[in-house]
Amino acid sequence: MASVQSGSTHARLLQLLATGDAPRKPHNLPCFAERLSRLFGLGDTMSLDAATAFRSRQPGMNQEAVFEQLTKELSNIRRALRRKIGRYGEEVEASDSVTAETYLNAWLVLQRKVAASSRQLRDKVRKAMKEHNQDLARLAELDSVFDHTMASYTSQCFSHISKVLEQRFHSLQLSSVSPPETGHTPDDWLHRYCEDAQNLLLAELDVRLEPVLGLLEACHNEVNHSP
Repeated sequence: MASVQSGSTHARLLQLLATGDAPRKPHNLPCFAERLSRLFGLGDTMSLDAATAFRSRQPGMNQEAVFEQLTKELSNIRRALRRKIGRYGEEVEASDSVTAETYLNAWLVLQRKVAASSRQLRDKVRKAMKEHNQDLARLAELDSVFDHTMASYTSQCFSHISKVLEQRFHSLQLSSVSPPETGHTPDDWLHRYCEDAQNLLLAELDVRLEPVLGLLEACHNEVNHSP
């Protein structure tokens, strides 16, 4: 299986967000299970129950070769997106009037690309799982329910990142006018902003691809442990 780094990607994204100027969240939050349960309404619970009892009508075919191809596709997509993210800021034309809107729009284009690519690949993996056997088909159904239920919540969370970036842009721009004693020269603030924007998007990329990686690991485990 191709190597795709996972690690504590959620923690890395939260850590990067915490370094910005966004207000800190209180630490006395309910436990994870309670917070997760609040996202599930009655209809979602019924869908989850149906997914748990899901049985595919198809007899199933060995999709090992497809899983291998999807694993390579995951690595290729991640590599290509990391290259695009690494070039963030280069497409913005140099101008005397540097605005947050110009850089944020360019960043949002990349964020939408990351979201669309991860979503499309996740759908392809689920389709292959449903065609392999009953166990993977059931797991694909469960993942689909969780994905659909949490779509609005995750979209809201990821949309917050652009607000953090906008605050960061204005903060760095202001420091270039009246620079604090940070050891940085006043004219490198835009470069530092682009680095922060890239790091946040790289962390988001890992978070968005992590469910795909988990599904593919389950696929490989099922293939390797099947008689």
